[in-house]
Amino acid sequence: MAARALLMTVGVVGIVAGGVVLFFWHGRIVQLTDWPRLYSGVLFRLAEAAVLYGGSWLCVRAWNGGPGNREETA
Repeated sequence: MAARALLMTVGVVGIVAGGVVLFFWHGRIVQLTDWPRLYSGVLFRLAEAAVLYGGSWLCVRAWNGGPGNREETA
């Protein structure tokens, strides 16, 4: 049960961090880099998608039984 709660907590923190930091402050982060705007914009949008996907995957994994609950499909 503790592993499920930990996975869910990490997933929610990842979603919130991805939503707040990478979505709301995206323009400011892009301006702080010295890269061309297109490259940094695409890179940070990909990072945002990865963080949001990873956080939602952790939440779903925890909700469906945690790390030890794997069903064999054959």
